Amino acid sequence: MADLSLEQVAKNFGETRVIHGVDLEVKSGEFCVFVGPSGCGKSTLLRMVAGLEKTSAGVIKIAGRDVTHVDPADRGVAMVFQTYALYPHMSVAENMGFGLRMNKVPKAVIQQKVAHAAQILKLDALLDRKPKALSGGQRQRVAIGRAIVRDPDVFLFDEPLSNLDAELRVEMRVELAKLHKQIGATMIYVTHDQVEAMTMADKIVVLRDGRIEQVGAPLELYNNPANRFVAGFIGSPAMNFLQVLPRGDDFFVPALNKVIACSHAGASQKLEIGVRPERLDIDVTGQGITVELVEKLGNINFVHVVSSLGERLTISSTLHQSRGFWPRSIEKKKPVVL
Repeated sequence: MADLSLEQVAKNFGETRVIHGVDLEVKSGEFCVFVGPSGCGKSTLLRMVAGLEKTSAGVIKIAGRDVTHVDPADRGVAMVFQTYALYPHMSVAENMGFGLRMNKVPKAVIQQKVAHAAQILKLDALLDRKPKALSGGQRQRVAIGRAIVRDPDVFLFDEPLSNLDAELRVEMRVELAKLHKQIGATMIYVTHDQVEAMTMADKIVVLRDGRIEQVGAPLELYNNPANRFVAGFIGSPAMNFLQVLPRGDDFFVPALNKVIACSHAGASQKLEIGVRPERLDIDVTGQGITVELVEKLGNINFVHVVSSLGERLTISSTLHQSRGFWPRSIEKKKPVVL
């Protein structure tokens, strides 16, 4: 295990700067997730940590050692890519031990490390198989095992689950979280899926346009977003945003024709508030609210509505809250309070 430090790290492609002076501290043993929309720079930043992209400015330290200009093989990192990158003619054991063999590690040591990694990843019975005889999840575990045998200071994951189907992604998400607890390693994980970030991370780094918008624990970002971008990006379904007007010590919400209690420090202009779908309490049959769609997921329902001012909102409720009336209660024009 080792800590990771980025100090004013920047990256240019020609005259275009894509990473803008990033400062970040990842503690030893943390599971840190880089998350953000496509093109925000999260994979570029990860590749700079790995040494696969040259750093245009700044300093990268691993375990207190400056590795900014150190070759990838000497940085003490191991990377798991989006594609499995397995050799089709080699067995699982040969794939996992290939890097060690290239580094002239004794055969007995390779066998020991491969056996240990296979035990952790439950690949013991598959060591003699070729990649073509494995499922997608098994192949990804082999790729992770190839990283484990190197015993790196830092594990780097570049969207490793994006090629898997939905059910397998959930399964592998759990497996990776269990792996982190078992080996206690420092892990940096890149994803565009904020659900993956929320469920796996000790620390989330939200990126946009090559800059860090906020760093914090999952619930910290969910409950106390630093700005509108983080508020809208973290959470599924996304936060609702409503135009409001100061009225005395409270706010008036024109779209809902409601007054809500909230301090606004004497603001006089139009403002916008964010409300999580599970916190929105409105009568969907009143005040000109139009129901566009009801997503019934069994234990929870998502109701997509349009306000009288054309603002689209999402309301979520558990089956207990909605009493199983969706969409019958709406069709009968009865008030539904979420």
